[in-house]
Amino acid sequence: MPSKNRAIEPPNLPSSEILNRGIPDNQLYELESYKNVYLSNCQLEGTRGVDFQCAYFDNVKTINTYFKKLSLQDVRITKSDFANTEWEEASLNKVEFINCRLLGFKIIKSRLKNVIFKGCQGQFAQFNFSKFERVIFENSILKDSTFVEASLTSVKFINCQMNNVILADAKFKDADFRGSNIEGLQININQLKGVILDLFQAAYILQRYANVIVKPVDEETADNI
Repeated sequence: MPSKNRAIEPPNLPSSEILNRGIPDNQLYELESYKNVYLSNCQLEGTRGVDFQCAYFDNVKTINTYFKKLSLQDVRITKSDFANTEWEEASLNKVEFINCRLLGFKIIKSRLKNVIFKGCQGQFAQFNFSKFERVIFENSILKDSTFVEASLTSVKFINCQMNNVILADAKFKDADFRGSNIEGLQININQLKGVILDLFQAAYILQRYANVIVKPVDEETADNI
């Protein structure tokens, strides 16, 4: 039976050479919309209601700042630094984060759809109360991050470091953890419906939360079956 999961839609972007370089006054204005822009080697301060459509961010910094109701549509973000930045009630669709620094990054009460995090450093990031649909975390460090009361639908964690990630009261549907390090993962075993684990992860979860010890069948036992 064919899978019902739809592939992630990538950003629909024109060539970077034809985009507008920078923004007026090198400053974001409240409730302003920015289309077809290329931002590089700059630092931005947070504000409310900013909308980006068809944009490239390259080596952009928004450290220790706050955005309310930020909207990103068809955006590629590379080698950028959002450490300790907070995005509240943000909306992201067809967005890529490539090799970004997301230490302590907070994206809360937000909606993420068709989003990829690849090669990102996301230690202590917070994704609490957010809704994820068709999202991929790949080769990323998510140690000590939190997804409290988040909703994860068709989300994949590919070769990620998820040590001590907190998933309290999160809900899952086709959430795939296979191949990632989940040591110290904090989750209620009753939440596992909708989660896909590999054999090693399943054994770890059973032993950690249900005191079930999983062992391979040895030759002597096999002979007696």
